[in-house]
Amino acid sequence: MDSGIENAEFEWVKKMIISNFENMKINHIMQLGEGWMSRAYLINHEFVFRFPKEKDGAIDTEKEIKVLPNLKKHLSLNIPEFIYCGKQDNGYPFVGYRLLPGESMDEQLFCTLPSETKNKIAHQVAEFMDQISSFSVEQAKNLNIPEKNFYQYYLETFNEVKEKAFTKINQDMQTYISFQFETYLENKNHFRYSPKLLHADLSMDHLLFDKERQELTGIIDFGDMKIGDPDYEYLYLLEECGEEFTKKVMELRKEENVQHKYEKLSFFLTADNVVLLLEGLKRNNREMVEEAVDIIQCEMKTKHIG
Repeated sequence: MDSGIENAEFEWVKKMIISNFENMKINHIMQLGEGWMSRAYLINHEFVFRFPKEKDGAIDTEKEIKVLPNLKKHLSLNIPEFIYCGKQDNGYPFVGYRLLPGESMDEQLFCTLPSETKNKIAHQVAEFMDQISSFSVEQAKNLNIPEKNFYQYYLETFNEVKEKAFTKINQDMQTYISFQFETYLENKNHFRYSPKLLHADLSMDHLLFDKERQELTGIIDFGDMKIGDPDYEYLYLLEECGEEFTKKVMELRKEENVQHKYEKLSFFLTADNVVLLLEGLKRNNREMVEEAVDIIQCEMKTKHIG
């Protein structure tokens, strides 16, 4: 990052924190990461401050502020505890919490882990999924966690992709996307589930890992929480940790009809990349669009389509 931009950015962060919490002295700032929705900074080597960049990110942050204190007592792993809740100059909220132990997992690290460590992590993930899904749906609704109607949502996504993206992709990909959506939407069994509370974004970078103890220490980023199909919770595990690990977690949770769940997960993977494609078009972001098209193309090859 250009040091001039970095200095201006850090000055803004400092100003936001001090204008909300005047007793806080800031000696050190480091950028931790940036996603679509927000930016995160490490302050004084001790606190993580996260700033939503847009309205959706602000809504997700408000959701976490309300829900995490109620959820924490139900979970064995560490999760963020917001010590600081402030307002940015644009009216969006921002939060600060004590840095949690462990480091974000990534695919490279995961692949190098011995099988007994992966097995231990599978037990921890299975336990976390059991704990979050047993949280009262009624209480989650009272805390304003949205319930997603999966049929309605994916029907609307299908209509949107036909309208906005089909003219920009080839015929084979149009056929493949249509087949995936139609197969999912036409099967009534896909919608016979008991809605549960979902973290809904169990990607590797949200799992905190302790290299010394060779175990997970915490889970972060609960902004996508929703009430919906419990099978959706496996989506990013399958995409990033692979089939063997996902099946192990399912086995530990004593899941039935694993093949049926895999059919759904295959669709969720496609749909997730279709959403990425639509997001890229909406933001006029060519890289995002190309990434989504490449992933869908790879998917088609592994299924020998197109």
